[in-house]
Amino acid sequence: MTIAKINDTELFYTEFGSGTPFLLMHGGLGLDHTYFRPFLDPLSDIFKLIFYDHRGQGSSGRPSIDTITYEQLADDANELREVLGYDKIGVIGNSAGGYIALQYAIQYPKNISYLILLDTAPTFDYLGELMVNVKNKNPTPEIIATLNAPVAPSAEGFRDQFKTLMPLYFYEFNSEIKDMVYKMIDKIIMNHEVAALNDELMPKFNVTAQLNKIEAPTLILVGKDDFICPPSQAKRMHDNIPNSALHVFEKCGHFPFIEVPDELFRVVREWFKRVHH
Repeated sequence: MTIAKINDTELFYTEFGSGTPFLLMHGGLGLDHTYFRPFLDPLSDIFKLIFYDHRGQGSSGRPSIDTITYEQLADDANELREVLGYDKIGVIGNSAGGYIALQYAIQYPKNISYLILLDTAPTFDYLGELMVNVKNKNPTPEIIATLNAPVAPSAEGFRDQFKTLMPLYFYEFNSEIKDMVYKMIDKIIMNHEVAALNDELMPKFNVTAQLNKIEAPTLILVGKDDFICPPSQAKRMHDNIPNSALHVFEKCGHFPFIEVPDELFRVVREWFKRVHH
């Protein structure tokens, strides 16, 4: 277990593979890095994958909860880059981890070498579209009730809520996917208090006007059937980030590394070959 002492807290991280270093920013909030593994491990032959847990989450330290903002999480990532000894680092951000990745690329444009945005958005101003996407999935009454409920007041309650909502996150939530995903969720160290911060932080998040500040070559990936970070938002990022490429996965939801891993790896490798100097 590797711990870096950063900005008055401790960040847990683990390194895997060799090649160009990439920080992997997990989503949530309130989750940890483990849901990326082993799914993203095959990229370790071209990237040095640095999985880590954001402050207050996973195996990282538990500083005061009011220190958890997207700006602070981006600062933490930059400090981790310094501790690891890199002038520049690649970043992969998924979901809310993509918010942090975008914040990082805007705050520290000179310290980021490559940016991969995996099913994320530059703001959260499209609630109407999101609710249409939910309706189109014919959700059960339990899913609707869970979606509208506040975060449960315990880690296990939050875990159960997360499992209940999973059918929304996939193109096809068959029994094989369900078994795999439930096992993945059971491994996550959940923090319900941090997850509850989404209600406060997400409505205020909007970096759309600053996307043109991002200098790093950027790959934007999205599942066509992603209800929460839909293709419309991927296109919005692509239209505003200067050096960006966009790929939409057919028959795929919020987690391409689970539903269409082979296509994901092929697209990432082809893009990286093109942009890597």
